Amino acid sequence: MRKPIIVLQTDFSNTWSAVATMKGVIKTVDPELEILDLTHDIRKFDPFEASLSLVTSEPYWPKGTIFVSVVDPTVGSARRASVALLNDGNIVISPDNGSLTHLKREVGIAEIREIHKEIRFPAKEEVSVFHGRDIFAYAAALLAGGQKSFEEIGEKYDVAEVVECELANMRPQLKQREVSGIIFTGLKHYGGVEINVTNEEFHRCGFTEGEMVDVTICFQGKEVFHRPVRFDHSFSCVALKEPILYCGSSRYLSLDCNQDSFMERYQIDFGMDWTISIRGEK
Repeated sequence: MRKPIIVLQTDFSNTWSAVATMKGVIKTVDPELEILDLTHDIRKFDPFEASLSLVTSEPYWPKGTIFVSVVDPTVGSARRASVALLNDGNIVISPDNGSLTHLKREVGIAEIREIHKEIRFPAKEEVSVFHGRDIFAYAAALLAGGQKSFEEIGEKYDVAEVVECELANMRPQLKQREVSGIIFTGLKHYGGVEINVTNEEFHRCGFTEGEMVDVTICFQGKEVFHRPVRFDHSFSCVALKEPILYCGSSRYLSLDCNQDSFMERYQIDFGMDWTISIRGEK
């Protein structure tokens, strides 16, 4: 029987040896294990972005895939090192610090366990700040290689105790032809941003593709962007470098520029301090 694929996600970047070291641990446990990368460019110390990245990609992987997500600003603290069995049969190994928020809400966690403290890679030098290597990658290898069962990996605890990010509780205001919310994430490579309004919610508010809408963005209450923007289905619907509002592939409303970075062009970032309102003609 084919062994599970291990998929890695971190905020480590690929500019130093950390990711390669995690892969080395996995291959040391079992050289046959297949390791693939989700991303290593999660914004530093941001479990919310890690959570969003997991929920937008996890459903497209085969049942039994083991995800290792290490975005761990409180490494070495009392936060739990966890292994979550999802309702769809996939497994996520991660610090329980908010990184499981969206999977818990949208996919569902069937069972969660805290990794036993004795499950630790026998590194040449024991340190307290590289749990990605010493605990999470090692636990994934033991599971994928069949050396430990899910039940043997740690003690079960209540799914209700799984930590959720505060940002996920911020709900948009939805009215007819008017929505307001926050910019909760951005795609750094292309420079687009996503808004905490689902595509379905936006359509329910009476907006239709092809219309111009009034968009206002504020940072800490101060207006930093205000102009009409076309809402449509494709970047090609606007001129080069012009902004466009569209229904994103992650199921959330998105704002970008045609072949340009919206974030760089207009100096826009994301997080709780970045609010947005969108109004159509009545």
